[in-house]
Amino acid sequence: MGHRSLDARMRGQRASTTVTTVAFVFIAGLTFVNAVVLTNALGAQGRGAVATAYGATVVLGWAFQFGMPSAAGYFARDVDRQVVMNAVWKMCAFGAVPFAILLTPLYLWQLNGTAFEQGGSSLKWWYLAFIALHILQSPFQSAVYFLRGSGSTVRFNFFLALPQLLVTTGYLVLLISDRLTVTTALTSTMIALALGWAVAITCNHAWPTRQSGPSRFHQLRSYGLRSWVGSLSFIVSLRVDQMILVGLVSLEDLGVYAVAAALATLSGPLSRGIAQSLQPFIRHAPNDAERLARIGRSMRWVTMASLAVIVPLALVARTAVPWVFGDEFAGSVTPLLLLLPGALASDVNQVVSTALANFDRPESASKAQVASAATTVFGLALLLRPFGIEGAAITSSVSYIVALLVALWFWRGLRRDVVAGRATGDAVVSLAEGC
Repeated sequence: MGHRSLDARMRGQRASTTVTTVAFVFIAGLTFVNAVVLTNALGAQGRGAVATAYGATVVLGWAFQFGMPSAAGYFARDVDRQVVMNAVWKMCAFGAVPFAILLTPLYLWQLNGTAFEQGGSSLKWWYLAFIALHILQSPFQSAVYFLRGSGSTVRFNFFLALPQLLVTTGYLVLLISDRLTVTTALTSTMIALALGWAVAITCNHAWPTRQSGPSRFHQLRSYGLRSWVGSLSFIVSLRVDQMILVGLVSLEDLGVYAVAAALATLSGPLSRGIAQSLQPFIRHAPNDAERLARIGRSMRWVTMASLAVIVPLALVARTAVPWVFGDEFAGSVTPLLLLLPGALASDVNQVVSTALANFDRPESASKAQVASAATTVFGLALLLRPFGIEGAAITSSVSYIVALLVALWFWRGLRRDVVAGRATGDAVVSLAEGC
């Protein structure tokens, strides 16, 4: 009976992994379509303008979350949905808004950069508008990741993909009607994101309400903050190169680099799909031995899936990139090739970080990402001015490798503790200890 039960659980994980991976590949496909549409319709300068006004604010959106989506997913089976979402909205009001105000010097530095000087005052206003919008990203992400943690795989993937689907639809409608400009692209993006987030929050009953009983705010906040440093550092490593480039290079160079960075993430959906689907099975496995087996299997899956994308991409890049995006983007090839080793490391680290977080060690994953972010900042300071976008690509790739090595070091120690009985992946124990 036990063997049949284990077999059933493994089939469930494979099914969930398949659905989630397909969904993440679909989202990546939409992102790729967006890149092709924007680059061919707007050129390097127009693509750089969109990346300047919108792409540069993605990091800030993750910064404003304070790890609450991770907390929502982790405690989804143990804490009522409305209790979780009220804590998220509270953190949004008293954490994200003041933090957004404190970052004003960063906004001013970027607004005085080369890209914004070329783009004009309207681009600056779009940048500020997207910053304001991203303050509300945390409730959306938390509502969606609560679904993941509770095992609602189909709903999780649908609502996660919805905003991107709306963005792509808007671009295609504008392209077909011959109205796709920088301004209409940014307008469409703003409307699509706001609508997608609002629909997800409404359909999942995630608006704030009056609440009776214990709030669990401190437990959720504590877990969220421990994972937030790592999530923020990961996004810093992923996007800070483009944020800094906004202040130092032309719109054309930023557009070329944005294409390279987008292509380097093509293997990411596979790893994220495997890692995201892994969480509920780690959390609710009957024992730690099964948890460790699932994690090891997922690491092997991710490595093989990532290589299956990265190796062919490296082989065809010099021919395919100019053919798909035009000769204007031939300069994207070298940064792309430099980014690919880091992409493999980042993919594997998705599973390692998920494993650490679901054994109640989000701070260990955070430390790995802090090391990565520190490498990014140091590397950009050293390489960006003399080597330009190639220097940014080298720095990003090395930073991903550093993150993986540090995370694996922590995972090795934690695995040893789990085998010895000194640590467990039982979330109920973690929640009780926080009360």
